[in-house]
Amino acid sequence: RDALAEFERRKDEIALLESREMGKPITVAKAEWADQALFANWYLDNAEQCLAAETTLDDDKELHRVFRYPLGVAAVILPWNYPFLMFLWRVFPNLLAGNAVVLKHSEEVPLCGKLIEEVMHGHSLLRSLFSEVYGDGKVGKALVMEPVNFIDFTGSKKTGHRLYEIAGKKFIRASMELGGSAPGVVFADADLDVVAQGTKFYRLSNSGQYCDGKKRLIVHENVHDEVVSRIAEAFEAVKVGPADDPETEMGPLVSKRQLETLKRQVAGAVDCGARVVTGGSSVEHLDGAFYQPNLLTRVTRDMLVWKEEVFGPILPVKTFRTEAEAIELANDTEYGLGGYVYSRDLDLAERVAHRIETGMVSINAANYTTPFNPFGGWKHSGMGREHGKWGFHELTQTKVVARPK
Repeated sequence: RDALAEFERRKDEIALLESREMGKPITVAKAEWADQALFANWYLDNAEQCLAAETTLDDDKELHRVFRYPLGVAAVILPWNYPFLMFLWRVFPNLLAGNAVVLKHSEEVPLCGKLIEEVMHGHSLLRSLFSEVYGDGKVGKALVMEPVNFIDFTGSKKTGHRLYEIAGKKFIRASMELGGSAPGVVFADADLDVVAQGTKFYRLSNSGQYCDGKKRLIVHENVHDEVVSRIAEAFEAVKVGPADDPETEMGPLVSKRQLETLKRQVAGAVDCGARVVTGGSSVEHLDGAFYQPNLLTRVTRDMLVWKEEVFGPILPVKTFRTEAEAIELANDTEYGLGGYVYSRDLDLAERVAHRIETGMVSINAANYTTPFNPFGGWKHSGMGREHGKWGFHELTQTKVVARPK
């Protein structure tokens, strides 16, 4: 708690570093502290209960109890998109579960990593349980080859698969969150105001650079034109600009490399017949990796914007006629992290939610990302869960002790 209190005192410095290193608008970075503190405090308040011994049998003859023990040393490898939140999500629960942590943060945000190390090492107990290494993927690979007991990774599918192969050969546990291509299914009876505002938030937050953001929109044909019109209006109203401008709503992408990837994905779609409704180009008058919020229609399933994970403010749209077709389109991806369903008919919405192959589903813009809900995916979106009792259980070994009375 002392470390968290110091992070609280330095929250403006944290926000400034996030803004400068990865392009998060400064007002957004400052506002995110409350959410970050919510997660950290929940872990601190609930770890003991989540990790407590459980009694499975208590009769007149025997007592059986299940205990949880630390795994040992956790190699934690983090991405750049939420530098401090990801640290709290992955590192705090490991430490509370009794694991020592060696952290490798992304090479895109080294100063954020340095501040984290400085605060953590300011406390003697944490200094003995937490250390940090710096560098790119080569450093991460070297880290997991050390005698660690657990790999805790958030990042790309490609890197995650390589790390899982290493974990398999070493026969150690791993938790992987590897991105997503979340569908948003809009039925004809949906509240279109909720759809438009929800889509603006779940697609454009953090410049579209987050794993479970809404990345494919699947709209009933009867409301397609109205939905597209409303979302286009919402996208066009977003102020894109420098991260240090207090009026900026969406800042730059993390790098020019990320910008080139988005441009390639959109150009490929347009070449194959997709229609750009709004956006779809870099912002030429701004110096940096800026990209306008982009809405695409006439999208086909062989286009990169549909097949690949799109890590930026791009939203491809397809139509459907039947519930079965909507579900089939939603599941037409190798990923399975988040999903979004919109309908006033909650029985229909929940029925569809249960058939979408993802670890989490939001109905009518409900927020599933809380410290008490499990967070994680199906298919190539990874394995293991963060948050809640499920997240703590990932970080421990279990032991049954059965004894007579």
